Amino acid sequence: GNHRYRNQDMNESGFRSYFREHNQNFTLLEPKSTYESAAVAREITEQLLSEHPDMCGLFVSGGGITGALGALRDAEIPKDFVSIGYELIEATRKGLIDGTLTMAIAHPMAAIARRTIDALTRAKAFDGTGVSPNITLGFEIYTSENI
Repeated sequence: GNHRYRNQDMNESGFRSYFREHNQNFTLLEPKSTYESAAVAREITEQLLSEHPDMCGLFVSGGGITGALGALRDAEIPKDFVSIGYELIEATRKGLIDGTLTMAIAHPMAAIARRTIDALTRAKAFDGTGVSPNITLGFEIYTSENI
């Protein structure tokens, strides 16, 4: 991904926060920018695996997931290696099925669209005089067992 995308920066922050709170024994590497490129993500993943042979997981917070998955498929990673990516697309679905990807975190696009249209409709009905709604939607977690 890229830190210029606020959501990807927040993803990293939440990820690090989890480990600070629940398991401080992990060494978290500094994030690498893939520039939303599969080729760059593949190269970075190969480099990380080479430089850190004891690496036990990979979190792909942004673009380039297809490249990262390709590198993981070509590498000899342990069975308990954990890989996490975003969105349920053809590549992540295939990764979940073949075991290359452990989990995909997805935004509920249909619900986002529906809630956005509802909020816009309400705002129009109140002619902009109402309070702006604050809408929080959860995310969906996919594994090989629930796709």
